[in-house]
Amino acid sequence: MDELGKSFPAAEAMVDAEQNGAKRPVNENCLNCGIKLQDIYCHHCGQKDLPTRQTLGELLTNFISSFWSYEGKFFITTKYLLTKPGFLATEYNAGKRESYYHPARMYVFISFVFFLLFFSLPDSSSDDVSKPMSEADLKELNAGLNEAGLNSASQDSIKRLFANQEKDSTNQFVIENKGNSGFSFTGSQYKNEQSYDSAQKVLPIEKRDGWLERKLNTRAAQLNERYKGKSGSFGSDFKEAFFNNFSKVLFYLLPIFALLLKLFYVRRDFFYSEHLVFSIYYYNFFYLAACFSLLANQVPWLEWLSNVIGFWIFFYLLFAMKRMYKQSWIKTSVKFALFSFVFMFFLSVGLGISALTVFLII
Repeated sequence: MDELGKSFPAAEAMVDAEQNGAKRPVNENCLNCGIKLQDIYCHHCGQKDLPTRQTLGELLTNFISSFWSYEGKFFITTKYLLTKPGFLATEYNAGKRESYYHPARMYVFISFVFFLLFFSLPDSSSDDVSKPMSEADLKELNAGLNEAGLNSASQDSIKRLFANQEKDSTNQFVIENKGNSGFSFTGSQYKNEQSYDSAQKVLPIEKRDGWLERKLNTRAAQLNERYKGKSGSFGSDFKEAFFNNFSKVLFYLLPIFALLLKLFYVRRDFFYSEHLVFSIYYYNFFYLAACFSLLANQVPWLEWLSNVIGFWIFFYLLFAMKRMYKQSWIKTSVKFALFSFVFMFFLSVGLGISALTVFLII
């Protein structure tokens, strides 16, 4: 007992030395939530214990450490996202989440950057407009103008425009056929909504258009009136509105993407939420790779890289499924092919609905 009693002071001294050597909190309570601190990070809200008032040196130090903590995660996540298909989803579902950027937060950021680049960068294919037309092209143009019913004076004027080899590619001109109503959508013969309504009223009730057909024909007549003589404007407006809806279509298909994976791997021990995490990471890769592809298209000597990226986007899912679900290459390849076919069907339906919606609201 005496020896045991003598050992207590030594043990207490070791504990005191260890506690004195550990980094103590600056404040007794967390400045954010008021909970009593146990370490330099609050166990309740996670805020780091920092002085209420910081010197310039402390401010810079904390700023750099915060930047490296969060942005460092982003760069590490980006590296694995591009080079190791399925790795991040496997890590996340295994509980290793603090080392990487959160998939949902990354999805919001990368999709925003992609559509910002998509609508901001110039179309590289527009450079072809400035190239001079060959004699064969001029003959084809002449035949098309004859079919359009333009008189010889109008045709000569248009030929002179095309014959100017130094013409600035930014200049634009519109060819209008004065012999008809100008712009005609889907071959509609009605110049405006009033002409369509009048034509319907003279028909017997049983021969009039149904609700859907009437809706589409009315909209076509409205577009004919709105874009009369401005067919090029309709194409640009429709394209812009359609691609604005493209992000919504992909977002709505995200749970379907995960549901298909759940059905294809129904015998595997995975929750639907784990398939959803895998799907989000693939979407993140798709948007990130597409960003690099858009940038590569802006550099003439890097166009080959855009093709390589497109190839990798397609087969990335195959390697991701192999790592995530750990089945043989034969089973994975078959499921990849079937999954791609089924999802492309849903994507086509979604894009068709989007196109119809744009047609009705443009």
